[in-house]
Amino acid sequence: MKPEDLDFESVMATRRKAVAKSIRKISTNDMNLLIPTLLPDAAHPWRELFQRFIDENRGDIFYQGELLEGESGEKFHVYVVYCRAKEKGIWYIPQNGVGLLDGAPLAAMKEIVDGL
Repeated sequence: MKPEDLDFESVMATRRKAVAKSIRKISTNDMNLLIPTLLPDAAHPWRELFQRFIDENRGDIFYQGELLEGESGEKFHVYVVYCRAKEKGIWYIPQNGVGLLDGAPLAAMKEIVDGL
């Protein structure tokens, strides 16, 4: 997709639909099991961020969804995890990156989970 053809609202709608279709509850145990797959290097700084997200929200219910990103031939999975009780979320691409959700993506996760 050419940058000048990028329609933010359309992209967000497509992402929201994919996450809504795949959303499921995930336990803290399951999230901890994801860490070695997500970031196999124990010294990776993003690993600490993901672990802190789990620890700070321990005991709460988490929801996980996924979507495919990228242009044809270069597609990759992006996963999102959301804690409704704390209204916090995190995205991750296995063995690549992780970050906190904010703004429109965080609001979308709230809408999706509230609609379950």
